[in-house]
Amino acid sequence: MKSEDYKTESERSWWREPEVAILIVLVAAAYFLRIGDVTLRGEETRRAQVAYEMIQSGDWIVPREQGEPYMSRPPFQNWLIGLSSLAFGSWDPWIIRLHSVLAALFTTFLIYGYARTCLSRVCALVAALAFATMGQMFEIGNQAETETTFIALVSSSLLLWHWGMVKGWPAARTWITGYALMAVGFLCKGPQAPVYFLTSVFAYLVLTGQWRRVFTRAHLAGALIGMAVILCWMIPCGLTSSWTVVQGIVLKNSTTRMVSWDTSKVLSHLISFPVEVVGGTLPWSPLLIGFAIPALRRALGTARPHAIFMTLCLVLALPTCWIPPTGSSRYFMPLFPCMAILVGIVLECGLRVEISGQQLRGWCWYVRFLSGTMAGTALLVVGASVFLAGDPTLGNWVERVPVAFEYGGLFLLLALVVYTGRKGGVPSQVRKVALATACFMVLLLTGLMTNTLVRRAEDQAGAIDRLKEQLPPGHRLVSFGHIHSNFAYYYVQPITPLPYLPTESDLPTDDSTLFCFDVGEEGRPPLPFDWDKLAIISMDRNHHDIPEYAVVVGRPRRTGNK
Repeated sequence: MKSEDYKTESERSWWREPEVAILIVLVAAAYFLRIGDVTLRGEETRRAQVAYEMIQSGDWIVPREQGEPYMSRPPFQNWLIGLSSLAFGSWDPWIIRLHSVLAALFTTFLIYGYARTCLSRVCALVAALAFATMGQMFEIGNQAETETTFIALVSSSLLLWHWGMVKGWPAARTWITGYALMAVGFLCKGPQAPVYFLTSVFAYLVLTGQWRRVFTRAHLAGALIGMAVILCWMIPCGLTSSWTVVQGIVLKNSTTRMVSWDTSKVLSHLISFPVEVVGGTLPWSPLLIGFAIPALRRALGTARPHAIFMTLCLVLALPTCWIPPTGSSRYFMPLFPCMAILVGIVLECGLRVEISGQQLRGWCWYVRFLSGTMAGTALLVVGASVFLAGDPTLGNWVERVPVAFEYGGLFLLLALVVYTGRKGGVPSQVRKVALATACFMVLLLTGLMTNTLVRRAEDQAGAIDRLKEQLPPGHRLVSFGHIHSNFAYYYVQPITPLPYLPTESDLPTDDSTLFCFDVGEEGRPPLPFDWDKLAIISMDRNHHDIPEYAVVVGRPRRTGNK
């Protein structure tokens, strides 16, 4: 690409470029199209239950579960769920998950806009596509989990701060924007956001010789605004409950991961974690190997400050997830946008150093890997549907034969499109390969994998509705310990928690009281009274003939009970 052509492109308003429309369509297809098809699972019901109790109690400050403070993380995501439910007047899954899809769309736009400060349209598009279609993003991109919102807040604090630095925004605006978004990230998930922002920003300023910017009034203003945002929640929360509760809400999840380390688990995690990250960012992460080529690094040009900052963000955040043995690749996902931008940068450098008619060997191998994977997936999908249809164990994993052939045909077509771009060297080839790869990921994960999840999902809402129809009118329910969030959410009515190991005196004496408790790996709690079982309801995400986790509903056996 000629430098004068690139300059003309960069001066255009990026939000008016046709690539933005492409990204809207792709994110909608990937995350919104089937947002309500899969049942609520994992921590989704817990996030929604906390929001529900906020609305019922009118207390939007202290997150609560079954009426007691829920000391896991601050309430910003619960606020979003609650506001969305109030706005639409419903608690349907798509409404509870809507904020996550909007966060994914916002982050995708942010990556494209930031990348356009140093990259051509095609490579900025690749960076945004890479983030939106990383394998692990499909796991949480349209779920009511904290991660997608947290990704948007952490990445926007970093990218908008650096965007302001490289484009010469007013210093006060740049610092206030970064700190304010960092503070909201704190209100979403706790101290991870400040740690990532502060270490990355300070290291970048020192490394690039701009350390004097730390000692400015603009920086002080940003820090004060960030602190004010955090204190606007912490002070009312402390006054409403206690400072011990505030400390538990903010730090409990983080501190529990920093204790009781086993040496063997640490060593095992040091090996497995990078594999998890690389796997979660497929099919784009192999492109980062391009930075090992000296010619590409020399071609960074205007992207050098961006490459330095993105690399610093990744390197400084990595130990916080890599070293603790309980660290998950999900905890590293706020840095996935940085990886996506580096993917765009390495491709931009490849286009800059490419000699007309010469194939970039690494690109050729990468494209062959992609096309081979797509073709192999097509054969696997069709073969599985033919040979496993009707299998009592694996039948839910495969499509009906006609549907499998449709997907297989599309995968083969995309494999052919990708293979034709193996020569690379020009933006049109890169664009073609990237769009075909993104479409493949959407079809595979939003299409096939979502179909599988729908077929295998446990219908907990239906089971609990049937239970409520059988229970006597006017009953009330207590739980021994906190009950599984799925049960509490679908049951809707208040469930009073009692001690997990109750004594007979803990149980109310009225005949209208029923009880419930979780059953999992620890087994049933011993009950010091006779009782009758009314129901066992599976809490598993997917259906099993014998549930791995369940909620048992019972009633005390008293005179007159049969």
